[in-house]
Amino acid sequence: MRTITTKRSPLALAVFSATVALGSTQLVLAQTDEGAGDQPTPQRASIQAPVIEEVLTIGRLQSSADSIVDERLEQAFSADVLGFDQISRAGDADIASALGRVTGLTVVDDQYVYVRSLGERYSTVNLNGASVPSPELTRNVLPLDLFPSTIVKTLKVQKAYSPDLPATFGGGNVNIRTKGMPEDLVFDVSVGTGWNTVNSDDGIFYSGGDIDNGVPAELSQAITLYQGNITTNDIAQSIVGQGQAISSEVRAQAQQINRDLMLSLDRNVEITPQSLDPDYGGKVSLGNSWYVGDDWSVGGLANLSYDHQWRNKNQTTQGIGNPDQVNSEIQRTSEESRTLASVSGGVSFQEMHTIEASLFYITDIEDRAVISRGYDQNNQESDGSQILDYQTRYEERRLTIGQFTGDHNFEFDLIDAIDEVGIDWYYSDSRAETAIPSEVNITGSNVVDPATGEVLQTRLQSTTNMTTFGFLQLEDNVTSYGYDFELPMNFGDNVLTLTAGYDYSDKTRAYYGYTAAINAPGVSSEALAGTPGEVLGDENLGNLDYNFDLTMDPGLGTESYIAAQKTDAAYAMFDLNIDYTWRLTGGARYENFRQALLPVNMLDYSGSYLEAQIEDLENNPENFIVEDESWYPSLALTFMDQGFMGADDFQIRASMAQTVVRPDLREMSEVQYLDPDLDVRVEGNPNLEFSELDHFDLRTEWFYPGGDNFTISLFYKDIVNPIEQARVPGSDDSILLTYYNAESGEIYGLEFEGLKDIGAGFFVSGNLTLSDSEIVSPEGQGFTNTVRRMTGQSEYVMNAQLGFDSEDGMHTASLLYNVFGDRVYYAAVLDGHDDAFEQPYHSLDLVYTFYPTDTLSMKIKLSNLLDQDREFEQVNSGGESVNILTQEQGVGMGLDFKYSF
Repeated sequence: MRTITTKRSPLALAVFSATVALGSTQLVLAQTDEGAGDQPTPQRASIQAPVIEEVLTIGRLQSSADSIVDERLEQAFSADVLGFDQISRAGDADIASALGRVTGLTVVDDQYVYVRSLGERYSTVNLNGASVPSPELTRNVLPLDLFPSTIVKTLKVQKAYSPDLPATFGGGNVNIRTKGMPEDLVFDVSVGTGWNTVNSDDGIFYSGGDIDNGVPAELSQAITLYQGNITTNDIAQSIVGQGQAISSEVRAQAQQINRDLMLSLDRNVEITPQSLDPDYGGKVSLGNSWYVGDDWSVGGLANLSYDHQWRNKNQTTQGIGNPDQVNSEIQRTSEESRTLASVSGGVSFQEMHTIEASLFYITDIEDRAVISRGYDQNNQESDGSQILDYQTRYEERRLTIGQFTGDHNFEFDLIDAIDEVGIDWYYSDSRAETAIPSEVNITGSNVVDPATGEVLQTRLQSTTNMTTFGFLQLEDNVTSYGYDFELPMNFGDNVLTLTAGYDYSDKTRAYYGYTAAINAPGVSSEALAGTPGEVLGDENLGNLDYNFDLTMDPGLGTESYIAAQKTDAAYAMFDLNIDYTWRLTGGARYENFRQALLPVNMLDYSGSYLEAQIEDLENNPENFIVEDESWYPSLALTFMDQGFMGADDFQIRASMAQTVVRPDLREMSEVQYLDPDLDVRVEGNPNLEFSELDHFDLRTEWFYPGGDNFTISLFYKDIVNPIEQARVPGSDDSILLTYYNAESGEIYGLEFEGLKDIGAGFFVSGNLTLSDSEIVSPEGQGFTNTVRRMTGQSEYVMNAQLGFDSEDGMHTASLLYNVFGDRVYYAAVLDGHDDAFEQPYHSLDLVYTFYPTDTLSMKIKLSNLLDQDREFEQVNSGGESVNILTQEQGVGMGLDFKYSF
């Protein structure tokens, strides 16, 4: 077993030594409330925020902002908090959209957040303080669009590391805190519809897919019977025995068996035009709480939501080397439906002891059809030869989460300094499942008239892998639990809080995949002429005069694997508040991380592959097993003042910390995944190493009456072995991305954030992040630029909002603008071209809400009013800027009606 040891700077030793020394003099320290589900405990005599004068405001957003100022002020480490009212005001339907408005955050693929321009692998996402698995094949963090905003109580984004958080901390930690036991009766019902301008053109559709398909029983049995060798020749050889002559009768028998297996596949893949319906969906929430006697209260809350949409996601691509001759038009239509059901219940005793249980069940089903038409070096428009590829893909993702949390406060009268002790705990058991029971890829071509572009003939290609059928199953199981102890001590105007805690996480994964292929070398043009539905029909494939042959693709048979991760963690913190003026917070976290990953060849029945793996495991265990144990320190100093520059509250925080970012199992497995949003393939790298980070943060905040506030932040991160994304050298018309370790990296920036009431019911708010970065890649590996910006890093990110609240409270409106600067999409390798960049994207949204009564509301949202597309550009070796990928976005329109009791 390989043990990775991490060198620590004097900062680590100093903070750890200080923690031990303070403990020996009975200076104790406290957790933040983050450790056990992030449930605030107002009764606890921990550090209290300075008293804030109550200000009544009519503005819905400003008043909701006031409601979370206390929590933001109480944070010892820099954090941003969004409440449900703020999210609702902006018209954000899911968590990903809401987080896109937080300072320094950008949303990628409408699902993942980049915190301070660091990719999603550098950020962690927790649900009520617990880690949960991702059902997404290409990412190691939760796709945040899975969670509707209606279940959110608050979203907390912590950008400066504290030891009560997982040590896998890069850009930040996002904690989704869901609504629990309500205080009063809750009954909300909403229905909505929507449309997007990219749907104005007809889409495409096929009637296959379905979760019940999967590997046909006949094929599964044949794979076992013939040990993965199901070609006509292999079956015939199996019948007569190895090395024996094959008669014509046996060959005919084998051919019929092979053809029957071929016909058992789901070939209902004819793609036809489809008129796209409007989006539709609905949500309902129901809950209440009841007092049982004088001391006890019980309550529960249930949420159900459903959303359905059709969407065209058309693309254009150009080959970087010769864009005039290598290009394509890709027509993509997806149908997506998403369901969330959640229920939570709890019991509270004297508001000193609370136990809650929650269950979440989320499904996300996507069915899509793709037709790609284009040209390459061998198929030129001038020759009348056009490439024609088809794809159908059905994918179902499921996420099941069960959680228990407890918050307990025990009063003590032993000494004057100690009033109570707090204990928090959580237990979470979750499962993520992804099933692709049917992914069909078909290669074909068109004969076109070079003069008019008219299609004269369509046929499938006479090649191996003419049609492939992919079957995939992924299951992740994560069990995690932890507890925290908090001991606050009051010494007049000084408060010292000691915190200690423990966390455990156990993750297992099974990834299994098969690929069957129909080979067609030598098949006559007559048999291949026509559309997929015609060529793959029963009559055509059932004709034994046509030499189609079914095989299992051995190259993809080795892409299955099983894996496990375990993490034991413990931490200790102290938090010393001196006269509500100075606050010193520090501590350290110890983590013992273990990981094992074992590739599996689903088509190996000889045992030789397994024997080779066992031998390799014995001789080179570092290829399969990794262990990392280390300490991760953090230290923060805060100065607080009331009245500085006319502010009700002023704070300045400085912090520094050390953390680690470990590559996920997806990134370390030699498996190719399809990025469903951009339709490019991504491959893992088993040689990735951990990234080590040093963090330095400085944040200054001013809070004024009525909700006005202003914040300035500086940050710097130094990274050893940063994980970056590069393009695998290949043909100009296919993009395959992979991961690698750069030698070093750094990122630094300046953040501004503020909200200002400008009168007459109007206010402005916004944030701006200016940053830069540098990555140093290894020499001699063919990188075009060994020194460049980090992947995903934008030199600027800006959010701006102009809001209006009518005096009678019946109308609210927001004009929302977001833009990010160009960012590196991938590093160019071995081709002489420059790195690829995603171009700036300007988003302008308008949200209007009408409240005719206290219980009814109507919301209208217009999104992407500038009708901008996503564009990716790259400069080739000849100095020409090429638009390598463009994806339509369209203008969105939504209408929602809501009833709240």
